[in-house]
Amino acid sequence: MNNTMMVYLNKRLHQHDPKYQSANTQPGPVICISREVGCGGVNIARLLASELDSQAICKKWKVLSKEILEESARELDMDPNKLRNYLKEGDRSIFDDILSAFSEKRYKSDKKISKTLIDLISTFANDGYCIIVGRAGHIIARDIEKSLLVKLTAPLDWRVRQIMEKNNLNMRDAIAFIEKTEKERQNLRKHIAGDVAKEDEFDLTINLARMDVTEAIRLIRYAAQAKGLLENVKSKVEVF
Repeated sequence: MNNTMMVYLNKRLHQHDPKYQSANTQPGPVICISREVGCGGVNIARLLASELDSQAICKKWKVLSKEILEESARELDMDPNKLRNYLKEGDRSIFDDILSAFSEKRYKSDKKISKTLIDLISTFANDGYCIIVGRAGHIIARDIEKSLLVKLTAPLDWRVRQIMEKNNLNMRDAIAFIEKTEKERQNLRKHIAGDVAKEDEFDLTINLARMDVTEAIRLIRYAAQAKGLLENVKSKVEVF
């Protein structure tokens, strides 16, 4: 198992043990990137982490996205694909009411799934030096002082062209892909954070149609530095 995940599991095992807690530890730093489909959020996060690595303090910057679901599935003893498909679906609360009447061992309620995801994301965000892509990270980490909430956006026609090129799709299929994926992401955010009125509040919104990737990374780094997230000691980036 990767060393970063071992550190996380150790924290969870000892989270209520005073010997493993530090009252002086400030949560973060954490950067949360929300993105519209076609904006290449994970790629930008990896490039950003490499850029931050050249200046960061002695901890490694981690890039987290699908790994959050994989680790949540492990904790819930669920198949990762089944958890992913479940979270992509719409409102399942009616099934929660019905199934909660049964004592089926492998049944997991909406509340337990949501709590597991929130606890996992919160642990990484508080531990710091991570870039969380999607997964409602900008909602969960918004109260952390050393956090930067970024939204990557672009007009639909620009994003359609990106999807057509990346996935070798025609225009109609690219539009359908964007609509389907955006709906799935919205459902996932709902499962994790519910209907949160402030879910669209960000520190920085970048239109990628008017700014290339290099400029966007430079701007995010500047904002992170302005908010006090960066420190001047060498480190290495870790993506897992």
